[in-house]
Amino acid sequence: MKFRRVTQRDDEVIPTASMADIVFLLIIFFMVTSVFNLDRGLEMKLPQMERAGQISRKGIVVSIDARGSVYVDGSPVELQDVGRRVYEKREKSPGAPVIFKSDRDTKYQKIMDVLDELMKAGIYDVSLPVVEEKKGEGGGKGK
Repeated sequence: MKFRRVTQRDDEVIPTASMADIVFLLIIFFMVTSVFNLDRGLEMKLPQMERAGQISRKGIVVSIDARGSVYVDGSPVELQDVGRRVYEKREKSPGAPVIFKSDRDTKYQKIMDVLDELMKAGIYDVSLPVVEEKKGEGGGKGK
């Protein structure tokens, strides 16, 4: 008597057709629940001014125009030479205030670069003058 061996095929497979659906649902879930911090920097509370104080008009004036050109007492200066020039002028007249002016349209990066050069030269006491906004003015350009 001959016996036939009966083997059953294993039909148990992982259904991969719905796997893509699950992956897309997970992607959507993480996209919706993610929190993006767009403001990455120092948390600063900027001062508000009702009235501008007086600063001395006699001193060493460092200014930047809207194009980013740097001047020390009206003379054009390269960025890397700002600290040295101001330091030399300060040695000639000790105690002279350093007044830093910039155009409203100057990029902040340029302002920070100039302040970094001044700090490298050991100049930390810098006055930043502001223009007092008159009531009734909208603060638009050209005023």
